[in-house]
Amino acid sequence: MADSHGCIFALRFRKDYRQCAALLDFVQMKVLLFSNFIETFCCSFFIFSYFCKKKRGMKEKVIYLLLIIMILTSCAGNRKYDDLMQRADSIMNVNDDSAKVAIRMLDGVKSQLPEFTQAQKMRYELLRHKAMNKAYISFTSDSKMKEVVDYYDRHGSANERMLANYVLGCVYRDMHEVPLALEYYNKAAEQADTTAADCDYGTLYRVYSQMGFLFSKQYLPYQLLDAFGKAEKYAYLAKDTLNAIINYQNKGDAYDYLGKKDSVVAINLRSANMFKRIGDNYNAAIALGCNYSYYIEKQDSVNAKKAFEAYFSTGYEGNSNYGDAKAFLLCEKGRYYMFVSRLDSAFSCLNQSLKLSKSYSNKAAATKVLAQYYARVNKPVLAMKYALKSSEYNDSDLLAVRESQLQQIQAMYNYGRNQEIARKAELKAERITMLVYVLIAGGVVIFLLLTYLYLKQLKKKKEKILVTKHLYDDSLLKLRQKQEELELLRTVNDRKIADVIKEKEQTINKLEDDLKDIREKYSNSSLSDVDILLKESSIYKRIKYLELHPKETMRENDWIELEETIEQLIPSFIPLLKNRLNVMAYRICLLVKLEISTSSIAILLGLSSSAISKYRKVMLEKLCGRSGKPKDFDEYIRQIE
Repeated sequence: MADSHGCIFALRFRKDYRQCAALLDFVQMKVLLFSNFIETFCCSFFIFSYFCKKKRGMKEKVIYLLLIIMILTSCAGNRKYDDLMQRADSIMNVNDDSAKVAIRMLDGVKSQLPEFTQAQKMRYELLRHKAMNKAYISFTSDSKMKEVVDYYDRHGSANERMLANYVLGCVYRDMHEVPLALEYYNKAAEQADTTAADCDYGTLYRVYSQMGFLFSKQYLPYQLLDAFGKAEKYAYLAKDTLNAIINYQNKGDAYDYLGKKDSVVAINLRSANMFKRIGDNYNAAIALGCNYSYYIEKQDSVNAKKAFEAYFSTGYEGNSNYGDAKAFLLCEKGRYYMFVSRLDSAFSCLNQSLKLSKSYSNKAAATKVLAQYYARVNKPVLAMKYALKSSEYNDSDLLAVRESQLQQIQAMYNYGRNQEIARKAELKAERITMLVYVLIAGGVVIFLLLTYLYLKQLKKKKEKILVTKHLYDDSLLKLRQKQEELELLRTVNDRKIADVIKEKEQTINKLEDDLKDIREKYSNSSLSDVDILLKESSIYKRIKYLELHPKETMRENDWIELEETIEQLIPSFIPLLKNRLNVMAYRICLLVKLEISTSSIAILLGLSSSAISKYRKVMLEKLCGRSGKPKDFDEYIRQIE
């Protein structure tokens, strides 16, 4: 409430504005500092009282008090800057003059910027640029706001990102970089989260409003209509009815460019009615007055008079940011007075307008109406003179417009070229990044594949060692058992079991020889590990036994044990042979792998030696795709590991 009174006071007494604003600034700063001091003091007092209730010495109480005051003072000092910036943000939203007060408040703590956190520094710069924009202070550099936008794009909320991009767009607007201004206005609009309850529609409608003004300068009516239409929509959502109506009225420029004068008149009349409904008779009169030039063109003197009187009854002196505002209004007055045949008043206004005019467009308009005036008062020489001047001023204005358009085209070209360069650089960077990812992924796949192969090979070796160890442990266990039996027999009756002992000793000796042979074969033999294990297996010994006892035959269990032993040690036998051959052929392969002679194979399978040889030759052709001798087949089988 105090801020509102201060702003009203400053507006009422414009002559003392600077003194009032400075006083308001001083009072706000002091109140803020005093409130922080009181808050810090109260917190310190309550905490100190708590410690005093405990049984502590005076020295400890003093130390606690000092520590508490130091900590709370530090916190309060940091919070002070946040409170001040929040206050400045609230003040600048009152009106354009209050934005200057906010700038002075922010400038007052500029020397303390080194004490600010990074977030506080960025918020300070954002608010200061926002206030400068509201105070119509032109921007000349984009360096600070680019940092702010970069920070809020990474750390800010949707509203903060929108505001930062909007302000940077305003910076480029003042620097006459129209493409960049539009780019950042579009980015600001993209940041808006219209689904959120706290969406900043106030900033959003300003974004579209500024886009509309830029489109108006570039004579782009359809883009202008779209921009001001959205500005009107979001102004209503922001509950800012005044600016919603203003943005609606601004759409009239588009219809003016399109030559739809009746639509312009209708928009101004509707805007005037809407202003009246909200009690804004000042803007209602200006909106109605904007039609008088169209009424003059239509020779509608009644409505032209109403519109003219309404417009100038407000005392409106034109846009203060437009240098030729007064000259323009005087020219419009002279034009109206010519229309109603008040020639003396017309001449006076037109002369003043010509003297005050700085732009060629205003000079051309004033001299054109003066030429009409001299034609009306029957002074053809002067009429011709001012008509020629108007033509010259029009030519100069056209040249200036063309130069401005060329600058805009050049800016658009530079912007487009820079965008293309940036796009190519970004595409190149993406390709390099993709290549790096592919190389990394390929490296990982190769590493995993090599690791898998290594572990698989290691597993095979471990399995082979495990089988050998089992055989060794089995033989060792049998040796111990026989030794124990031998000791038992010796203790029971040496004489009665002499023969038995002798037999057991022979068995023991044989087992010891077997163990010795296994050790020697495993370490020095040229045979492979698989061959060694096969030769030491029980099934191999069973087959060797059958060779010596031809009357006995292989049982089905023997064949199963033979298959399991070889397939466990040589898994590749299954896909290479078992899955491709019948039972008889596969059994021949198993016996060949054990290096059993052809004659023995024939006996074990109940076939003739020639039949076995024929089987081997047929299997050589089937498995290897070539003709050869049975020994070639044996060689192939024995190489499988």
